[in-house]
Amino acid sequence: MVVRFDVFMCDSRGKAKPCVVVSPDEMNAALPYLIVAPITMVERAFPCRIGVRLKGKQGQIALDMVRAVPKAALIEKIGTLPRETHRQILQLLQKMFTA
Repeated sequence: MVVRFDVFMCDSRGKAKPCVVVSPDEMNAALPYLIVAPITMVERAFPCRIGVRLKGKQGQIALDMVRAVPKAALIEKIGTLPRETHRQILQLLQKMFTA
């Protein structure tokens, strides 16, 4: 089963890119798609980005680029984010969608 805050390589238009699952586990279990945020290695000073270290490289979770992808687009799990990052993601998503 796919779990919230798991990091996967995801097929995005024929190119594999890292992404983090942000949809709740209840949705992940019931639906054929997931809500993900891409992880980019291009850092920008956007308020909707969260810094993260992935495979020894610094990057950002791009919450401004959240999208739905089919589960079949997931190629392989490459990790899980630390608990502190879980909290940051949830706080920023709440701020983005309730402001």
